Amino acid sequence: MLMLSFSATAGAVSSITIYSNPMKSVDQRSEVQKRGPGSCQRQASKAALRFKIGKRTKECRYLVPVAGRDLEVSATGRIFPATPKAVRKSVYLGLGLRQAAGPSRYEFAVFPSGRRYRIFSILAGGKTEVVASGTSRAIQTFGKANRMTFRAYNGIVKGKPASSARLVGIVNGKVVGVADVERGNLVGGQDTTVAISSNRNATGAFGSFTDFRVRMPSPFK
Repeated sequence: MLMLSFSATAGAVSSITIYSNPMKSVDQRSEVQKRGPGSCQRQASKAALRFKIGKRTKECRYLVPVAGRDLEVSATGRIFPATPKAVRKSVYLGLGLRQAAGPSRYEFAVFPSGRRYRIFSILAGGKTEVVASGTSRAIQTFGKANRMTFRAYNGIVKGKPASSARLVGIVNGKVVGVADVERGNLVGGQDTTVAISSNRNATGAFGSFTDFRVRMPSPFK
């Protein structure tokens, strides 16, 4: 669902909402489609994208139908307690921006285990850099909702080159991670994604996302 509304969050950056999807109808849920390989078992739900990671699979990633460079994506994610204990420590909720055809993207990862977060910069060859990390009491544990927002805007920081990207991760209304990537255009994809993911086999990880919103910088600054 396309829409226009205005907001200003971390760093007093004014943004326009260009996409909103509460996932409350069959048509709305069908807008978010699986992206990439892997065994992903989509589960019945009347108000969420609900899925389980299948055999020999590290992640299930889904495409939000908004493409662009300077975007902010929000969604409410949960990883359910039914997730096997063996994979809980490594599994995370992910919001991806500037996703390319391969692995390249910026990603905000929230780990219910240990209330941890990371912001990843992943280049086309798969080289991964953690550009921000830490823990926060704002992050909720298994079965509880995490309202996540991830922003990647170029050229908004005074004194930084126009090609630099300011990455901001927000959980349940609290800014938890901020990073400035000097050569922001090296991550040059256009897609927006959500995922339940791990760096190892995550068979049985089970969770959901709902209430998607995508924003862009306001032209009315």
